[in-house]
Formats: sequence, structure tokens, C-alpha cells
Amino acid sequence: MEERLVMRGGGTLALRQEGTKVQLQAERPSDGRGLYKVWLHGDQGGKLLLGTLAPEGGVLRLRRTLSVGALERAGCWPQFWAEAPLAFPFAVQEGGSWYCEQHPERLMEDLVLKGQVTGPMLCRRDRDGLSLAAPFRPDAPAPLSALLCLARVERWNGRPHLVWSFDQEGRPKIPCDPA
Repeated sequence: MEERLVMRGGGTLALRQEGTKVQLQAERPSDGRGLYKVWLHGDQGGKLLLGTLAPEGGVLRLRRTLSVGALERAGCWPQFWAEAPLAFPFAVQEGGSWYCEQHPERLMEDLVLKGQVTGPMLCRRDRDGLSLAAPFRPDAPAPLSALLCLARVERWNGRPHLVWSFDQEGRPKIPCDPA
């Protein structure tokens, strides 16, 4: 039997228990505002991150299968509630709207840079070209390492991000000194 819960923050969570396994499917409308995470909260204080909702068929969706034991150890079984908060907004103070570009290498002219792209990046377009951004982690290789010296660091939601600017043709821009 399937049970449906309304998630705080929007959307629904469907769950179906089959023996010792629980199938969970979270879904919410795609509003273009940013990335949403799905959390379970046990009535006794437990908390478990299910993951990030991903675009699928015009909505944001996440599917997981977990054991009852894993949910119990997290303090999220049998009584819990779910939420889907906005974890990373795409809009920033400077004005433009950020979105998740699935293939940022298509926006670049240089073959070396295209080869350094390992996955989706945040993108913002404006009349002068575009900007690409990725979270900065000191314990991981920097994305677009050939352009590391041209990146600026911006903090979003308390996390540092590397941001690069490109012209209309996809060539990196050299930052200018405004002074």
C-alpha cells in the first residue's frame, strides 16, 4: 500500500514498504528558483537527507529505496515528516538569474577548457556574455583549473564559489581593475 505525505516547502513524498525495504519518491513543481533538498525528520528528533531533487518530465523528482533498519537508525521510522527546502537559490544580488547548465562545455570556445568540464555548472547570461560558477572545495580539484587565476570567489549561502566570466563567443574574460 502506498502512502502520500505533503512535504513542508512544497511537493509530496510517496512511500511504499515492501518487506524490509521502503521505496520513497519525492516530487515537487519545477519553479526555476534553485536546488531543493529532501529531508526526513523523525518525531523523536532524527534527521536524514534523502538527496537533491532533479528535473524529470517537467517536475523535480527524487527516488530512493532504503531499508527499514537504515531509517530506524536515523531516527526517521516509523513516525516522521518530510520537507523540501530551497537549498541553493539561483538568483543572486547582482541581478541576473542563475540556472543549472547541464553542458557548460558547449558554451566555451577553447578545447582545453571544454576538456576540463566534468559536469553541470551554474550559468548566468547577460548582454556582455556569460558567467559560469562552481562550488569551491579545498579538498577537491578545482573545476576549470586552467582558468583558476581568472576566477573570482563569491559566497552564496555561506559557501565559496568560483566564478568565471566569458564573452559572447565563449572566450574567458580577463578581470579588469575597476580603480
